[in-house]
Formats: sequence, C-alpha cells, structure tokens
Amino acid sequence: MREIFGFQIDREPTCGFSAYRWIRDELVGHGVPAAEIAFMQDYKKTEAKQRLFANVRAGKVRVLLGSAPALMRSFALR
Repeated sequence: MREIFGFQIDREPTCGFSAYRWIRDELVGHGVPAAEIAFMQDYKKTEAKQRLFANVRAGKVRVLLGSAPALMRSFALR
C-alpha cells in the first residue's frame, strides 16, 4: 500500500513544532520503517525526483509527504 499526503503547512515552523516530523514519528511508532517515508521537498532536482518516483512505484517508499503544491506539480494531481 502506498499513500500520498499533501497539506498546506510550514515544514519547519518557528514555534518548534513540525507537523512533518510529528507525522513521521507517529508512522514509525506504528511500525512503518523510517526508510519507507519520504518528504517531497527533499527532492529538488529532476534526477532525484525520478529516483524517488521509481522507489514509490517499486514499493520502497510507502508514504510520501509534501505540500499540496509540490505534490500537484510533481504528480499532476488535481
């Protein structure tokens, strides 16, 4: 199973709380290996994105987190 989550929040807010970190920690706490969780914003270059998408298709990345605009641009989601 693969999941894509897009949301509109700051990745590293100044208040000290990171929703991205919290979601990752919760997923890991529930048994999802950290290596199977990726953040879209960590893949800036085209080649890196292509490797990420290949890993998603291969099931190596099961959860992809990112801002809604970043995911929509990369996956042509609507």
